[in-house]
Amino acid sequence: MVDLNRRRSAIDKNDSNQPPLSKTSETWITKINSLFKVKSLGDDIWDDLEEGLILADVGAPVTLDLINKVRSKVTEMAIKDPEGVLEILKHEVKAHLEHGSDYVELIKAFQVSNNVSPIVILFVGVNGVGKTTTLAKLAHMYINSGKKVIIGAADTFRAAAIDQVKIWGDKLNLDVIAHSQGSDPSAVVFDTIEAAKARKMDVVLIDTAGRMHNSTNLMDELNKMSRVAVKAGIGTPKTILVLDASTGQNGLQQARAFLGSMGCDGIVLTKLDGSSKGGVILSVYSEFKMPVLYVGTGENIGDLELFDPGQFSQDLFSESS
Repeated sequence: MVDLNRRRSAIDKNDSNQPPLSKTSETWITKINSLFKVKSLGDDIWDDLEEGLILADVGAPVTLDLINKVRSKVTEMAIKDPEGVLEILKHEVKAHLEHGSDYVELIKAFQVSNNVSPIVILFVGVNGVGKTTTLAKLAHMYINSGKKVIIGAADTFRAAAIDQVKIWGDKLNLDVIAHSQGSDPSAVVFDTIEAAKARKMDVVLIDTAGRMHNSTNLMDELNKMSRVAVKAGIGTPKTILVLDASTGQNGLQQARAFLGSMGCDGIVLTKLDGSSKGGVILSVYSEFKMPVLYVGTGENIGDLELFDPGQFSQDLFSESS
């Protein structure tokens, strides 16, 4: 067994000429790939692979499950080629993330339909994970697909948060509904939905206050926002949990608390460009069967990508040239 406290340092974020996940990989992927560049398999490969996956913050339970599955298939198929073992590992990562999830249908649930208009999406998560920036990136996606978007600044705890949303609204040429600092966040939600209906908007994006996942009052406030949206006559809103990949297994703890308190419809994993923690995706899915819908790969407005389990499993084990 490896020391679970061992971690590698984050990579240089300034190299922008890499594919999105290469920055995530460079701190540990060289070690894993080197295991499969030998002429023959050694008995110590499994311990070394375990160490490499845990450095990627896959988490011990998922790591052991993956290794057991890979070893079983290697034995069953009598594979001697190290490269063949790597391909099996990629396949198992992909299978782990795809199990029980139809990503086409999941994304459809966030598209505008004639039955529910406008759709309302709440962005939740702890402080500093990138909720507001993620909201702006998703707004940009909707705009590019021809949808009309309005934003609600429901983080009324900090004046700076309201200003940040307004700045993004100006950049994207979008209306922002905001009240004064200290006002009722649920009132912002209601007014934003009413404005959306009056202006025939397609999408309502609600920025909420960053909160610690163990704050009961603030978690109750999120549930109140959801109830207010239902009372406004547009049905149950969608909720996106935003997690920061660089927090590693702490992100798993955040997901556990949020999903236990209110439930979510999907996850956006941010800061995947500069983190060695991309493997936390596997841990989140393993525990909650909660799909990652998008990944943030940079600070630019276009740096938000649909999560593709197959592509992720390939990129995760691909070194940049």
